[in-house]
Amino acid sequence: MLKKQSAGLVLWGAILFVAWNALLLLFFWTRPAPGRPPSVSALDGDPASLTREVIRLAQDAEVELERQRGLLQQIGDALSSQRGRVPTAAPPAQPRVPVTPAPAVIPILVIACDRSTVRRCLDKLLHYRPSAELFPIIVSQDCGHEETAQAIASYGSAVTHIRQPDLSSIAVPPDHRKFQGYYKIARHYRWALGQVFRQ
Repeated sequence: MLKKQSAGLVLWGAILFVAWNALLLLFFWTRPAPGRPPSVSALDGDPASLTREVIRLAQDAEVELERQRGLLQQIGDALSSQRGRVPTAAPPAQPRVPVTPAPAVIPILVIACDRSTVRRCLDKLLHYRPSAELFPIIVSQDCGHEETAQAIASYGSAVTHIRQPDLSSIAVPPDHRKFQGYYKIARHYRWALGQVFRQ
């Protein structure tokens, strides 16, 4: 059913397209040429009149082209006269001393809680870090786990150790109680990132 409807729609569209183009062709064919009396026809079967019509159209095109060249020349003259009024020579500028910007410091934030295996992560970071000044390592610890704190403290001044001060429980809705750990992690991330961006 749908196939028949779409075929009929395509057929009607094709008929309308052909009819519209036929009307346009009829309109433009019967229209007199500009600048000529309507009774004169260029296609009356005489090859000489067709040649004359082509020559006349070529001459009209040349006249129009010359008119457009004149307009373009006037526009160019107007632009050059405007440029002539504007001073072209700028005052000599003071020589600039190239300023090398200070290299950006990109801190590395490590989030830790109760895993003393944070040592593996810190060992790799310290091994691959190209510069201690440009890439300082900050370890943020939550949970207050003493073994993890000792592992972080063993690195001395190679890393900065900060501790999350709020270790309290978070009040969550009863249906979110199973996500309480995620709430604590989010609170720790927020605090740690705040510390890094404020320093």
